[in-house]
Amino acid sequence: MRTRSLVVSFAVLLVFLIGGIYALRIFAIEAAEKKFTRVHRNGVATPAHFGVAWTPLEINSDGRRLKVSRVVAPPQPICARRVAVLIFHGRDESLSDWAKAQAFLSRQCVSSIVFDYSGNGDSTGEPTIANLNADSIAAYRVFVASFPHSRRCVLGHSMGNAPMLFRYPEFAPAPDCVVVANAFSSVEDFARSSGAPWFFALLLHGVWDNTQAIETVRAPLMVIHSDSDETIPAYMAKRVDEAAPAQAQRVTVHGFKHDALYEDPSLDWWGPVLGFVKG
Repeated sequence: MRTRSLVVSFAVLLVFLIGGIYALRIFAIEAAEKKFTRVHRNGVATPAHFGVAWTPLEINSDGRRLKVSRVVAPPQPICARRVAVLIFHGRDESLSDWAKAQAFLSRQCVSSIVFDYSGNGDSTGEPTIANLNADSIAAYRVFVASFPHSRRCVLGHSMGNAPMLFRYPEFAPAPDCVVVANAFSSVEDFARSSGAPWFFALLLHGVWDNTQAIETVRAPLMVIHSDSDETIPAYMAKRVDEAAPAQAQRVTVHGFKHDALYEDPSLDWWGPVLGFVKG
């Protein structure tokens, strides 16, 4: 009888421990969301400000309305091949930040779609990790429908790599290529590098872990980062490189800041990517 009572007491204690750890993990994830999903309102710039026609769209993502900027590259004979890229932008970015880059890509004969996740720019909803993951699927469906006869690739920048890679296995049909640009290794690693207590970082294990998610990519893959990136620590970029499938192309560009690809797009940064996405 006493043994049975001890077993019951242990089971009750175990349930409380598991419940406590779960609650702490939820708290840690919510704290991480505030850091990783920092947002701002959309500005006034559009691709038209840079001389390129564009189309504003809206995506329904589980009832949330996501704002979209679509640019279609010139048709033949100017552009011999149809290529399109779905861009997953980073934190604290919005459509207007990417307007110049979309215009640049159009002049390089690459169509593009950029979308603002939930709570980003003028999109509705809360910018939670779960919502951003769901937004990736909704955006990809619209991307496929918008460019049915193009070579279709996806490109993640900074934070955008996480929802892109996390939902990559569900992209249907699979993209023709994947570009991982300026990616962090994991939320857990960022917590450790920021000086968070070890137990807090451990609670974030597996949350937006790009080193795990990148292993699922079967499409042609490019991993690109800059040796002058002031945002992503070099050891994180190395971890992502090492985790990528053996056949992935690994590119290091030199002298570029973290956001150079959209703030000041140039062939010096985009050259390797353009060659890759055009196949």
